[in-house]
Amino acid sequence: MLILLLLAVATSVVAQEREIVLIGGTLLNSTGSPIKNAVVVIQGNRIASVGSGRKIKYQKSARIIDTRGKYLLPGLIDIHVHYSDWMGEMFLAHGVTTVKDVGNYVEWISVVSDAVESGKVRGPRIFYTGNGLDTPPPKRDHFIGLESPQMAARAVQLLHQRGAIAVKVREKVPLEILKSIVHQAHQLNLRVTGHVRRVNAYEAALAGIDGLEHASGIVQATIDNTQKLDLDSIADDYQRYVAERKSYALINPAKAERLVKFLATKKVALIPTMAGWWRMATPRREEFATEDAVYAKNATLSYVPLETRQIWETSALYELKADEDLAQVGIGYKHVQTLLRQHHQAGGKVLAGSDTFISVPGLSLLRELIFFVDAGFSPMQAIGMATRENAEFLGKGTELGSITAGKLADILIVDANPLTDIRNLKRVAMVFKNGQLQDLTYHADYSITNPRPKLMRPLWLEKQLKASPKTELNQP
Repeated sequence: MLILLLLAVATSVVAQEREIVLIGGTLLNSTGSPIKNAVVVIQGNRIASVGSGRKIKYQKSARIIDTRGKYLLPGLIDIHVHYSDWMGEMFLAHGVTTVKDVGNYVEWISVVSDAVESGKVRGPRIFYTGNGLDTPPPKRDHFIGLESPQMAARAVQLLHQRGAIAVKVREKVPLEILKSIVHQAHQLNLRVTGHVRRVNAYEAALAGIDGLEHASGIVQATIDNTQKLDLDSIADDYQRYVAERKSYALINPAKAERLVKFLATKKVALIPTMAGWWRMATPRREEFATEDAVYAKNATLSYVPLETRQIWETSALYELKADEDLAQVGIGYKHVQTLLRQHHQAGGKVLAGSDTFISVPGLSLLRELIFFVDAGFSPMQAIGMATRENAEFLGKGTELGSITAGKLADILIVDANPLTDIRNLKRVAMVFKNGQLQDLTYHADYSITNPRPKLMRPLWLEKQLKASPKTELNQP
């Protein structure tokens, strides 16, 4: 019996170490020219070797997967999501193997991230910022109202202790508190991004911010002195949602060009979240609405909240009834397309985040890349933004972002060439995450062991801030 047990263990170890070899496809890394007849060898959870034709050696016992006629890309990274407990398998089904969550209770999202990492939950790898940092009173359920620079610095320390890899600031944060957050975060090697409004993009860049979510703060920094903008006075959420997009029509193009060139010199990345913010302005509205309706009718997605499925079914959220509103949003959309190109041409980073919240997880990132191509970027540039450049911004460039020997084996395989039509990224054939071939189907019983809890204040971070001694600031 003991011998049989030892043989079973040995067989299991050999099976785990058995190589997987992808043969015959075209490899599309954003770092070089496509590699035809590519061979990719996977050992465990990492890429062992990459090359072309017969140059690459592998074990005789390897599992061979024929990828002829297909295209291999790094697993996609969505750098701006609002993760919820129902999203996991939908991200994977669209080739998104890594996400950065930018707004949740840190005490919950840290547990979910650990559960995914340990294999207890099926979903994308989750990096996170934890609670959004704002000023009192906190507007959304996970926001924290910071009352002083000292409190802000302590909040950053606590988020870091709970595993946050970055910090996100919110609309009302004033300059003094932003400076404290950035200073403390950079001491801990954390990036700071923000949906800024009270502080404009120019001020945020001088304070050291690393990224502007939604390309925010640009309107405030570039409108003419005769224009006034007061979004906070709009009580209705949807009207404020529309008004913020309309506000981009107020951008002074000459000022914006100077600003984005300055942002590039300060190494401030733009995360425009086009798929979420500008869907109402694109000619593709009907195309996207038709796609969403199909997901709404999918019986295996019954676990998606009813309110969300109803939005998918009608897409009414993205339809503007007033012609004047649609015209203004259209002008703002064109301004954003232009300033993204100018920022990129000046050496600035444009990153791919889809603002997944009520949109179709995973599909929203594929649409983000469509928006980038519509804005004038090449398909390869767009792919690079969702892979290599996102990985580098996360500080994970040595592990993720390209199909390179030594990196984690996150691979998306599609049936048609995305360089001829970026929409071919939707034609997903296979997805590997951590070297494991993923199940791309949906399951009506999908759930996670730790569903997102309802709001109960004080939140963990609020309790810790109340109990913590004051942080001494050591700013230059």
